[in-house]
Amino acid sequence: MKKKFVGGVLLLLSGAAASMDNSSFQQFENEYNLGYGYQGGQLIDGNQNTSSFNAQSINLEVERLFDIGIWLDGNFNMVTDYSQPNLGSLNGGDGSGDPFGQDPFMFSLTAKVGYAFQTVDQHLQLIPYAMFGRTVNWATSTVIANGGQNLTGDYFYTGGLGGRISYRINQAILVYADELYTYNWDNSGAVKSIQSNPDLYGKSYAATNYTFTSTVGAKFNVYKDLQLGVNGFWNNYQPQSNISGIVYTPTNTFGGMVSVGLTY
Repeated sequence: MKKKFVGGVLLLLSGAAASMDNSSFQQFENEYNLGYGYQGGQLIDGNQNTSSFNAQSINLEVERLFDIGIWLDGNFNMVTDYSQPNLGSLNGGDGSGDPFGQDPFMFSLTAKVGYAFQTVDQHLQLIPYAMFGRTVNWATSTVIANGGQNLTGDYFYTGGLGGRISYRINQAILVYADELYTYNWDNSGAVKSIQSNPDLYGKSYAATNYTFTSTVGAKFNVYKDLQLGVNGFWNNYQPQSNISGIVYTPTNTFGGMVSVGLTY
């Protein structure tokens, strides 16, 4: 009886997979692209003083939607230009003599895996997904707190959960909205009194934070395999320990990205 039940479930699942048609969305989501991004952000210290920064970046993305509905998306992002006011030797900035600022996310390598559900006659798609990866922590305060040691040891383990809703207007245009919760677990070991109050938090990692990211965007299949993309995003950062009054951390950033790629 048990064997018959298991066999029936497997047959049902295989039949559902066979009847699923993802081709309408694969036209947009089987792709790779190179993007250029710009963002502006706000920094805040423990005394509620604020400042700002601007950054430019390039992004390499590879995306795949399989016939059975599994969705994969990989991204490598690298900041190519960064500027902020001079906030002193501890926080860096233009003219401070330090090579970094207080936005730590200079490089990242992340992957997302999810499952695509389709509704509304091949026009609406829902993808819940998990994200994981690694992001560098190259804030000036972290580099100083670690005594300027090998920068490869200053990084976050990054993980999160998200969801994406996409609407295929026609064969040439798809629009989407994405919401992502990310936890950045600091592994740099920068826990000295420079960054946190050891009387309250002991050896907690001062740079650990979580982030909410909201994104809206569109993809345009303009000619044969050529695809253009555009998106806008907002990040809200929340530190997970009591950052000292003299250290600045990101709080909100806004930006956008344009991309050019090929479908396959």
